[in-house]
Amino acid sequence: MPDEISYGNDEIFDFISRDRDAIVAFYGGEPLLNTEKVKEMIDILPAKKFVLQTNGFFIEKMGDYIHEIDTILLSIDGRKEINDFYRFNGSYEKVMEALNFLKDNCYEGEIIARMVASYKTDIYEDVNHLLKFFPYVHWQLDVIWSNLWNLNDFKKWSISYKKGIKKLLDEWIENKNGIVPFLGIASRILNCKEGLPCGAGKEAITITTDGKILACPIAPEFEWNFLGNFKGFRKIEIGEPCKTCKYYRICGGRCLFFYKERLWGEDGFNEVCKLTKFLIDEIYKNIDKIGYVKYPEYNNTTEIIP
Repeated sequence: MPDEISYGNDEIFDFISRDRDAIVAFYGGEPLLNTEKVKEMIDILPAKKFVLQTNGFFIEKMGDYIHEIDTILLSIDGRKEINDFYRFNGSYEKVMEALNFLKDNCYEGEIIARMVASYKTDIYEDVNHLLKFFPYVHWQLDVIWSNLWNLNDFKKWSISYKKGIKKLLDEWIENKNGIVPFLGIASRILNCKEGLPCGAGKEAITITTDGKILACPIAPEFEWNFLGNFKGFRKIEIGEPCKTCKYYRICGGRCLFFYKERLWGEDGFNEVCKLTKFLIDEIYKNIDKIGYVKYPEYNNTTEIIP
């Protein structure tokens, strides 16, 4: 995508105006590399909610505009040594500084730690660590297009992941803290929500810097992902084998990119599905203990299914 936005403010305003319940999310790359443009969009766009996904390094440049944002997701991958291994030394402190900036300035919106879980992650330890500081934690699995491990490594790691999930879930049932995948899956079980949890390609779309409409922001180079432009766009959905799977109502196909680009082959596709089914089964088993849950209240860009 081009670095600079090429469409006019009137074009994006008119487009967003078509949706009376519009939720606008700023996503990258790193959106706060152009903080002034984010502020400008907040000023002019007729959105009901604003969401920001950021590494937090430039959050102070937002100033009082942070209070115009309903959800802020900060990228952080667990304990300091784990996060800094995946990213770089000092990254953990930068995110914590951003978190403290939000708290010091009495930010009242939703703050979510957005994790990636890969081969050095202990899901129990890393999620619990972040819950000491963040009200909500969401994670995604580093699968399919990872450059850190392969399918065999993932299969081995999955054993420890399942053990960690069980421990986390046992504790979560008691205290109902902000573990987003648990909240979201329980909510879908109880509230009969269908389709991709992120809504990509149907209920949610991506606007690129040059005015293209994509289904998913992470795959601009793929033809299937191109939907149209401001004048009109098509929709795209998950197909088989997901649509007839008994888990489809809850997982919705998990992830559009994962479904379309099976870079670990059918074996990899099935291995990731096994973890999704495991997580759903564990929550189903305990649904009577969980009580009523509704999360998220709006599309805050958490995909729900890791």
